[in-house]
Amino acid sequence: MILRWPYESISLGVTSQRVSSYKELKFWQTSKQVSLLVVKLTRKLPKERAAWIITDQLLRSSFSVGANIAEGFGKYKGKEYARYLQIALGSARETAYWLELLKEVYPRFWKEIDQILSLNEEVIKMLVATIKSLKTH
Repeated sequence: MILRWPYESISLGVTSQRVSSYKELKFWQTSKQVSLLVVKLTRKLPKERAAWIITDQLLRSSFSVGANIAEGFGKYKGKEYARYLQIALGSARETAYWLELLKEVYPRFWKEIDQILSLNEEVIKMLVATIKSLKTH
């Protein structure tokens, strides 16, 4: 959902016309799904140094996406919110990097990783569209 402040919707992923919580935002919902899938995936990885390092970074970046969406939502101003969404976007792109790396290091998990990458790409597209909208309004 792209928003004009306060709470006028344009239409990209919100379940209702009035948005009263970040939990109604499609890109927050999808980012949470990405984080949960990342947690499930990392539990399956071998207990070795490379996996631990990648896992640590991947968990941090994927958790950061939803956290910044939620924190920014409380700011109630377009430009300030856009700043938080830009941070979330950077974290989503970092998440994609770690997932791509993980796919090459542990190819047996490529199917699961591709599913997560696909959802993460949806988040990226929604964030980009929302940021553009906030900057023009």
